[in-house]
Amino acid sequence: MKKLRYAYLGLCLALVTGVMGPGYLVFAEEMTPITDYLEVEDESEEDDLEEVDEEDSDSLEPTTENPEDSEDEENDFISEEIKENVFIKSFNPGFSSEGEFFELLKLSKNNISLAGLTVLYVTSSGREYVVYDFPETSEMVGESLLMRLASSDEVAGVEDYHEVADATYTRNMSRSKGRIKLVYEEETIDTLCWGLDDDDCFSGFNANKPTTLVRDLSAEEVEDSFVHTANYVPTYDPENPGLVFHEVPEEVVESKCKSLEFSEILTYFENSNTEQFIELFNRSEERVEMTGCFIRYKNKNYALSGEIGANSFRAIYNIAEWGLSLTKNPTSSNSLEIIDTTGETVDKLVYSSGQKKGVSLAMIGFSADGTERWVQTYNITPNAENIYQQFKTCPIGKVINLETGNCVNETSLTSTLAACPEGKYRNPLTGRCKSYATTASAELKPCAEGYERNPDTGRCRKIRNNDGADYALEPETFEEKSEFVAIWAIIIVIVVGILYIIFQYREEIAGLFKKKKE
Repeated sequence: MKKLRYAYLGLCLALVTGVMGPGYLVFAEEMTPITDYLEVEDESEEDDLEEVDEEDSDSLEPTTENPEDSEDEENDFISEEIKENVFIKSFNPGFSSEGEFFELLKLSKNNISLAGLTVLYVTSSGREYVVYDFPETSEMVGESLLMRLASSDEVAGVEDYHEVADATYTRNMSRSKGRIKLVYEEETIDTLCWGLDDDDCFSGFNANKPTTLVRDLSAEEVEDSFVHTANYVPTYDPENPGLVFHEVPEEVVESKCKSLEFSEILTYFENSNTEQFIELFNRSEERVEMTGCFIRYKNKNYALSGEIGANSFRAIYNIAEWGLSLTKNPTSSNSLEIIDTTGETVDKLVYSSGQKKGVSLAMIGFSADGTERWVQTYNITPNAENIYQQFKTCPIGKVINLETGNCVNETSLTSTLAACPEGKYRNPLTGRCKSYATTASAELKPCAEGYERNPDTGRCRKIRNNDGADYALEPETFEEKSEFVAIWAIIIVIVVGILYIIFQYREEIAGLFKKKKE
């Protein structure tokens, strides 16, 4: 770590000469000018120091001799730049008026991307917590970087934390014992320990005598040197922050599959699901690379790959290898979608129940209203133009029965078929002769004497004789009887009414008869 010391001294030289302006480091309880650390005993030592500074300065500059350096080499350079130039500068657990904070130090004059850098806090029991994970867009542009605890009074007392710190964190750290680790891509590049029994740990903090652990850059072994410093004030200028976040330009995703559409699918296989396929059609005049596009089925995406030529078909078999199995004959509608690289749905196919075994569902032109015409076809044409075939192909010696769609013997549908015997008829489904129901052909039992058979019902009925009238007999009715009953009912009602009146006015009627007698 002597290189760390020499690099920092080189930076201090730049400060003295006015490149970055004057600065101060605070150790113990007093302010010490940075130039005090630049004194050398003789001229030769100063020359040696300048040579080291020059060498270190050159090593930080990215090489431009070969403009075709690989990305890996660039990443290696960035990695080394962070490891050699970014360190923990100070830590305060919150006993002082400044509240809890820590600082990072950058030795290089160059701006350094902090992508991949993480600050970890390790408890006394060894558990690790992420204090701050620097995003990909973060860059350290100042000599130091100040991080404050978000719940501290210093941050709570301002509207915007940028007034008092470069960034904030929420995980507070122990005041008695613990460790801070600076980790870059899973490699620890710096650490600060306090209050633990480890050899590299410094003494813990005292609430009665608040201090800040500050790295002593004047020590022989800088990497192991921190000093408890009273009244330490961290470095921060809101006008010139040490940390900036760059805006990431929104990535424009190019559409690839907007010209693709479904053309044919087979779901109801005969033997195994390896027969299932999904056929796509490229309606554009250019070849389409499907990488980055998907087929969505039942809310899951299945990645497409390969190419489809201009105005060409592409049947995708072995979809089971994707973990995709189409429902053979769904009870409710199922849907398939083509998802473009932009996330947009460019085509959707809905198929429902009624699928037939060994029959595909294909798009055959358009209907009169301009909508796609999807029909079931027995002519399965993967990777080719679709052909509509209403019925299946029958084996030699058999033909299609147009009424049933089944294959029957060829002779059963020809005009040379012999007539069926008496009492039989030809079954249109099988082409064979079938007997009529026995009940239809059996002789009926004669009706009894005085009865005849009703031609409408086939049942026997009583014969009504005409005794000489020149008109047809009509069945008698009994309306007179009903009229007779009705008249008697009226008479009874009237009599009852009269009796009721007499009963009600019996005294008056009796009085009338007495008067007449007198």
